[in-house]
Amino acid sequence: MIPTVPFDLIFSVFVGLVFAACARVQFANGGSPWGRELAAVLSFEAIIVWPVALYFFLVHPAWSWMYLIDPARLPWGVSGLVLLGYAATLLAGYLAGWAMVRAHKEKILYAALAALGLALITFLVACRGRIAHAGTFDEYHAGHALNLGEGKLGWALAATSTGVAIAIVLVGFTLWEQGKRSRS
Repeated sequence: MIPTVPFDLIFSVFVGLVFAACARVQFANGGSPWGRELAAVLSFEAIIVWPVALYFFLVHPAWSWMYLIDPARLPWGVSGLVLLGYAATLLAGYLAGWAMVRAHKEKILYAALAALGLALITFLVACRGRIAHAGTFDEYHAGHALNLGEGKLGWALAATSTGVAIAIVLVGFTLWEQGKRSRS
């Protein structure tokens, strides 16, 4: 996870689709998307994503907006709206995945995952200059932003990305295991 606003909105849809794919056995057997699977998805958002996003919004605000917007000019409370956007896109991916599994269109689900994965990689490559620098909005645009590894942003990004990746694997594994139990 690269906790910048544009990346994370796309990434949230991707993760929602991943979680739906992991719960495909429950959904294919007529399971509702509103059960304990949804509780796992929303817990991931509230316990993992929101605290990480808030840290980056508060400590590295210009970087979080990829130096596209000066965070000092944003109205108070916009971070809360972004957090709701993250939850909405995660739910959108999860429910879209559920609908594809229910309609027996798993190949479309996997194609959507591949397309979004490719889009995220393309996004990272295209925006690597913005992601690889740490500083204020003015420092970045003046060409004085530090390289990612020269400050605490690099360490914070490595630690939080690792934690989020582990959480995604654990939630996905939990959904997968619940599906194995529902088959029995």
